[in-house]
Amino acid sequence: MESHKVELYIYDLSLGMAAHFSPILIGKKIDGIWHTSIVVYNREYFFGSRGVESCNPGSTALGTPKEIKLLGETQIPYSVFIQYLSGLSETNYSYNSFLLEQRRKTLTEKLAKKERKKEKKRRKILKEGGVVPAELEDITMADTAAVNGNPESTLPSEQVLALEEEERKEEEEKKKARDPPIVFKDLIDVKDEFDSLVALIDGKLSPEEQKSTEELQQYMIGDEGSWALSDGFLDYINRLLNDKNFPADVRVKTMNLLAMAALKDDVILVLHQDRKDHVLMNFAYEIDRLSREEQEAVALFMANMFENLSSSEWLLYISEWQYNTQQISNIRVTTKVSVHCLLSDNPILQDRGSAIIYNLAAKEVKTVVFDDIAVEITMALLQYFNQKPSEEQLFRCMKALARFADVSRQEVPQLIQMIGPEPKTFRGTSERVDILIEQISSKLR
Repeated sequence: MESHKVELYIYDLSLGMAAHFSPILIGKKIDGIWHTSIVVYNREYFFGSRGVESCNPGSTALGTPKEIKLLGETQIPYSVFIQYLSGLSETNYSYNSFLLEQRRKTLTEKLAKKERKKEKKRRKILKEGGVVPAELEDITMADTAAVNGNPESTLPSEQVLALEEEERKEEEEKKKARDPPIVFKDLIDVKDEFDSLVALIDGKLSPEEQKSTEELQQYMIGDEGSWALSDGFLDYINRLLNDKNFPADVRVKTMNLLAMAALKDDVILVLHQDRKDHVLMNFAYEIDRLSREEQEAVALFMANMFENLSSSEWLLYISEWQYNTQQISNIRVTTKVSVHCLLSDNPILQDRGSAIIYNLAAKEVKTVVFDDIAVEITMALLQYFNQKPSEEQLFRCMKALARFADVSRQEVPQLIQMIGPEPKTFRGTSERVDILIEQISSKLR
């Protein structure tokens, strides 16, 4: 597993004055007033006014550290570290503690499941009079503690790290097995888009926001990981998207850059930071009030979010929050954006809307997720069919309709028969469309 250097940065808050004046003031020498931070994954973490904060190493207001000590190396995956760190932070403490507890619970359940399988196999061998293999006897104290839910069993342990590796492999296999999502990787020149954004906001930002601009550059152009983004990054994005003193082009450029960020594997760590304020989804929910260019950027962002399993699952979260007078959720916003785009008269929006709906339907999720949206999207698809779409967009929409007809076996087929047009109307468009029409038609009989 990959190792990461861990360092302790030691600062003297008095900048040497404590050692100089303490004998005079209190009759006893104090070498310094110490403040420490941890540097790992090329990021400096410390307690600040907002709880656990982070920055580029050595860039705090305290300047250069008085001393740097190498503590060793860690093989803990960055995602586990971030989850643990979030639980320490005073900001959003309850929510982040819940996340950490859920993670712990999931891993404990997996360990327990593995042990039950071992025990079942061992009993079967004993019953048959065979010799128990050594690996089935290898139940360590840590295994037992995990199975029994012992609170002393802490993360990360060797077993948890092994499970992390298993989960990573499982996710890779799922990614290989799934239908490839429709994403748009080459529409935006990231450097040009960033330079254009900087030109629009130059001289209008606070020092903290200027630092966030530099972090965005590191993430998008310097190809750094999401660790380059500080805790206040989404506050910066919030201002770019919602400050009406900025021209609409600022919102367009910002969303286009976020759409390209959506293609990155670690974008989920940024998204999880938005679980409190819902900056991104609140903005997307207003799609019908945005300019055409802004709508296209929102649609691009949402389509590209399906590139990675974790970010696509984030789009389907059903937990609700109140926005203005509405109760909304990620899945409701995703549905609204896809339907709005599909039924617009803008070919670009139609293209991206059909891509989002295709990606939605291709997801392997629990039926309950689609129960709430299948009818709404089906009605939009049937209305869109009256526009005589191209073969590519017809294929995407038929693929979605086939999935929803399979999920909602009563309501969706009834809607197709009541509203029309019948899928067989498009028979002969292409072989792949004909296959989907047959699948749908079998549900109408």
